[in-house]
Amino acid sequence: IRYLYYSESHNILGNTYGMCVLQDFEAITPNVLARTIETVQGGGLVVMVLNSMSDVRQLYDLQMDCHDRFKTTAYHTVVPRFNKRFLLSLTDCTNCLVLSDNLEVLPFSAKSDSPAISPRQSQHEELGKLKDALSDTQPVGSVVGLCKTLDQANALVKFVDVISEKALRSTITLTASRGRGKSAALGLAMATSIAFGYSNIFVTSPSPDNLKTLFEFVLKGFDVLGFAEHTDYEIIQSTEGNVRSVVRVNVYRDHRQTIQYIRPDEAGKLLQAELLVIDEAGAIPLHLVKSMFGPYLVLLSSTVHGYEGTGRSLSIKLFEELRTQSNKLGGKALSELKLEEPIRYKDGDPVEAWLNKLLCLDASPRIISGCPIPGDCSLYFVNKDVLFSYHKASEAFLQRIMTLYVSSHYKNSPNDLQLLSDAPAHQLLVLLGPIDPESAALPEVLCVLQVCFEGQINKGIVMAELEKGHRSAGDLIPWTVCQQFQDPNFGELSGVRVVRIATHPDFQSMGYGKHAINLLTRYYRGEIATSESGDDQTLLVSLSERKPEAIDYIGVSYGLTPALLRFWKRQEFQSVYLRQTPNDITGEHTCIMIQSWGQAWLKEYHRDFSRRLLNLLGYEFRRLSPQLVLNMVNSCGVMNTAPEGAWAWEGEVSRYDFRRLKSYTDNLTDYHIILDLVPTISKLYFGGKINLNLSPLQSSILLSLGLQYKSIDDVASLFPKLESSQVMGIFKKIMKRTVTHMEEAWKAEIISATPAPTPSLNGTTVPSLAEELDKAEAEFKAKEKENRERVREMIGDDDEFTIRMDEGDVGDVSVKGNTILSVKRTVKVANGEGEEKGKKKKRKSDGGEKGKKRKTKSKS
Repeated sequence: IRYLYYSESHNILGNTYGMCVLQDFEAITPNVLARTIETVQGGGLVVMVLNSMSDVRQLYDLQMDCHDRFKTTAYHTVVPRFNKRFLLSLTDCTNCLVLSDNLEVLPFSAKSDSPAISPRQSQHEELGKLKDALSDTQPVGSVVGLCKTLDQANALVKFVDVISEKALRSTITLTASRGRGKSAALGLAMATSIAFGYSNIFVTSPSPDNLKTLFEFVLKGFDVLGFAEHTDYEIIQSTEGNVRSVVRVNVYRDHRQTIQYIRPDEAGKLLQAELLVIDEAGAIPLHLVKSMFGPYLVLLSSTVHGYEGTGRSLSIKLFEELRTQSNKLGGKALSELKLEEPIRYKDGDPVEAWLNKLLCLDASPRIISGCPIPGDCSLYFVNKDVLFSYHKASEAFLQRIMTLYVSSHYKNSPNDLQLLSDAPAHQLLVLLGPIDPESAALPEVLCVLQVCFEGQINKGIVMAELEKGHRSAGDLIPWTVCQQFQDPNFGELSGVRVVRIATHPDFQSMGYGKHAINLLTRYYRGEIATSESGDDQTLLVSLSERKPEAIDYIGVSYGLTPALLRFWKRQEFQSVYLRQTPNDITGEHTCIMIQSWGQAWLKEYHRDFSRRLLNLLGYEFRRLSPQLVLNMVNSCGVMNTAPEGAWAWEGEVSRYDFRRLKSYTDNLTDYHIILDLVPTISKLYFGGKINLNLSPLQSSILLSLGLQYKSIDDVASLFPKLESSQVMGIFKKIMKRTVTHMEEAWKAEIISATPAPTPSLNGTTVPSLAEELDKAEAEFKAKEKENRERVREMIGDDDEFTIRMDEGDVGDVSVKGNTILSVKRTVKVANGEGEEKGKKKKRKSDGGEKGKKRKTKSKS
């Protein structure tokens, strides 16, 4: 018997039990239900213990522990819709009994049958044929004999094929629902790798407690392969916590071999790895999973349609990246496997079906034919009382909505369903195509918006919390902005935060999300005529049938990615906050943006944020890509804002600094001599104090070198098509442009400091310095022209100096490009005097040179 708190329930993932008792019903959350119920095997019991009450319907209004987190200052009335839907769903679970204190069956169990479990039906014949066919092939024949289903056996055979190749250039992914035997298949594959001579095998999971089943089947594989404990291998268990878990197996039968558990954040220990096994990867943060990939064989498993598999972390983002890498030349081969037939309980188990329907764990997108024009679509509010009433039509619509959540880029969990149903400040909107009045069915959901009302916090409460350094739960944007800018007045404003926006996977990047945000903005800005003519009993309420709440802004908080930043910038949102530490789950920095409605306070926040962002790029934000950072800086509107010729160097760059820059641009010194000036130049440029008119590539390189403090080689690695020498060339162009700007700025400064011409005593005007310089330049050019004309007159007719030749003396000459071609030729003169004079002149010249040489020799 194992006892643990609900907060520790993640430690039992991957294990199998015969009975589960859930006490303190008020503390149960959807996450706890999903973690614990599916660990019970077929024929087991799940018992929920409740306090005594006179009427079961009192559970409808039971206040759960999580409801305190749903309350905010302005919205504090919680309606427990999830409890009502949970109790109503028990009537559809055929293997459920609700008993009173006297063990009397309550009406909720009217549809319940006997809890007897029928034997599991599986493809025994095909599995038996496969085992017989591999019985003479060792070591795979022995370990396949331990498989319970045909799916599991086929997956194990694929594992062994890749392991036997020892190419270490493959990645195999195994996905399935809970209780399909993923961990067992991985354990048998690891035992087989020991038989094939692998020395360094590593395995990771969210916790070593999750690997109980995996190591159990590693040892079972050793037994059928003839390995004996203490003789051929030893088991090392962890000493942390009350439960002892296997963390290492040392094998010394033929040579030293090791199976070692590592934490997901210990990727540095994989330098000598030959095989890496990642179990329950969906429960590990995505950036940690990606950091563990390397030049070795990787076996990866994750749960889909269950607690660990909800959301984007594995099936959407990671798998897409693996497929892209495998398609590249020289990329690792990718194989995707899937298990369908359950082992822990029978196929079509009613408890599993009930849980999946209750928590929307098996939601999968439907294929839709045809798509309406975004401008023809309408936005509707969803009545949460009707949506969570457990009506047949409402349940079908709820499954559609959760399908978009699961297939979107968000990291979901079953708790999100209870937040949506019970939180009083959260509202749901859907974007639907044109509704056919003659059709009884609703059109397909194209886009889902989840919004939250925030703000309306008393100024005194905000000041008291800020003085303590605390912040209350909820009201994400108000408390964050008040804390970052130390402005208690912002908390009094009323706003709407876009919690999620999810578009159908078949219709993404087609303008539906943009149209939904546009309709939401127009609605809250009063640009859509509204009236209170809607019915409280209808599922959908049109925007025109509901009066909007009075709000001051629309904001959004999301994990910063280039695609999402571009999307929100197009909707005229401006950044006011970027979290310095990345999210533990996604590895992304949280960004808060507010839509610009011309608010004066938003411009001030925005300007202050841009200044702080530039100063923080050398710290945690140093790992961000320069393109993303450049997009953030551009969104702040701080680039190219200085007027042409503006002087901003005062106190920043001395005359010695200018000399160094000038020397570098003239190729007289190395770039290290001016490296200390690059941050100063970068801050002046990105701060909008100087205008260098740089291209996006030049701006990215200057930002990486000057604000993120990266080396030339690091910058070159960010641009696959550029070498380090090319980066240096672009950097030198930036410095030349900087020197030119400084010279022009100094010239403008001198001219502006020159006093204006003043009239003298006799009435004439004294010319300025610029006028005197222009006059002197004109006089010099005129005199130079006059000298050239005088020289031309002294030479006279230049025909006698012309070299005459026939066309045949030159021959055919072809000149390409700017090549200078020297052609040897013989000059013919009419009489022989010219030739004779030329010979005498040549002899005289030769004699003169020889005479000079003799004089030099005698002097020496």
